[in-house]
Amino acid sequence: MRLISFILISLSALAILASPSTSGICDGDGRALYGGLLASGTGPAPAEGEALSSPQIGARDDGKTPLGCVLSDEGGSMGIDGSMDEEGSEPVLDSHSLRRMMDITGISALHARNITGRGLTIALLDSQFYCDPETAGKLNADIVTLYDDESYGKDEVHGIACAELISSIAPGVKIYLVDVGITEEGVARAVERLLELEERIDIVSCSSDFPFGGFDGEDAVCQDVEKMTSNGTLWINAAGNEALCHWSGEFKDPDGNGYLNFSPEDESINLTLERGKEVSIWLSWKDDWEAAALDYDLRLDHPGRGRSVSDNPQRGYMGQKPVETIRLVAPRGGTYQIKIRSYDGADHPGRLHLFTTCDLDEHQVQNTSIGILGCCRNVVTVGAINISTLEIQPYSSRGPTEDGRQKPDLMAPDNVTTSSYATEGFVGTSAAAPFVAGCAALVLELFKDDPDLDVRRVLLESATDLGPPGPDEICGWGLVNLSNLEVNI
Repeated sequence: MRLISFILISLSALAILASPSTSGICDGDGRALYGGLLASGTGPAPAEGEALSSPQIGARDDGKTPLGCVLSDEGGSMGIDGSMDEEGSEPVLDSHSLRRMMDITGISALHARNITGRGLTIALLDSQFYCDPETAGKLNADIVTLYDDESYGKDEVHGIACAELISSIAPGVKIYLVDVGITEEGVARAVERLLELEERIDIVSCSSDFPFGGFDGEDAVCQDVEKMTSNGTLWINAAGNEALCHWSGEFKDPDGNGYLNFSPEDESINLTLERGKEVSIWLSWKDDWEAAALDYDLRLDHPGRGRSVSDNPQRGYMGQKPVETIRLVAPRGGTYQIKIRSYDGADHPGRLHLFTTCDLDEHQVQNTSIGILGCCRNVVTVGAINISTLEIQPYSSRGPTEDGRQKPDLMAPDNVTTSSYATEGFVGTSAAAPFVAGCAALVLELFKDDPDLDVRRVLLESATDLGPPGPDEICGWGLVNLSNLEVNI
């Protein structure tokens, strides 16, 4: 259910998102992660060994010990009500956990002062907007749909769950629901549609992203982001759920056999799959996006026998992109091996990025695991902490960007209770981004008379620091916290 979509080339050709029926970014266990613009996973399941036409990337909450950031270092963890649990215990998800987090972070206090985001607009860029009558009753905000196809299945609720969170935190806002599909082109069309509105969009909340590109703020989709933010719109994006299913590094081949060495003795990354498990793998590198000249091949060796290969030519001709992708349903259970080959044997400069829809068994590189939208300039990128433990989720993607900028910017809770996901917690950074979007709306209303208001700066500087003092590449400036605002009560 982790849901932050990873928008892919066709992410379809690559995508990242989550819903009870779709796979999440790293695990494919039904928890969407990278919000997806990752594909929604609708349609019949492919036969075993068949390539997937619309893979998803998602994440899981598997109980692993979170790394890095915790709200308290006094031993144990802080409960959602602010109390300390005994070391080693884990609070149970409370059905009112979102309300308690709203109390902790000052949102409830602002509601008591009638600060609800009134008069402000939020564009929710996502997909899967199925809404049943019970969920509709929880959408307090004014809702406007900007999509043509309303034939969502009952399990396609990723986007509407995000709308629930915004409606709870900023019930006075007007929300535009914009279905961006699973491609970068979908994001571009959504931006153009929003710019054509007679009404100004104050905030964009996006729980989607793509796992291939330059990761340096120069990807084409960042130009679409710039079109929105140059007019004063605040763009908030999920960081993604790929920390455990990502590798990046330079191409090193000490023995000269053409295959990348992930370590001095290892030319492969192990990936354990069950029979019938859907898996997608993306490899991309820094090169001319329209006419790539560096040529790499991606290979997946099956256990026992067989292999899958992506060997698109990159010879500097127009239309050749620096991307290789493998998608299949595992024909048998066991350990698969990912390999990267340099086709022409040249000493290629620059870093490569590899993402999968399943956790890697080894050679994980958690840093630089944020998608290309989260790496865009002028974007507030949001990672996830577990609302029940207030510890960073192990799958939450980390920075920095390829050009050295610090990411993520903020942390916000996931594993929250929503009507859309019934008794299951809405996990992944897809849930964290709309939480911050709602907070931004409250800040905008609270300081509406300040002509010099910088909402991004207010959110960052009022956050509660997590982990080592100061901003870092795991938790950014910390947990969004409006109770730290200096205002006249």
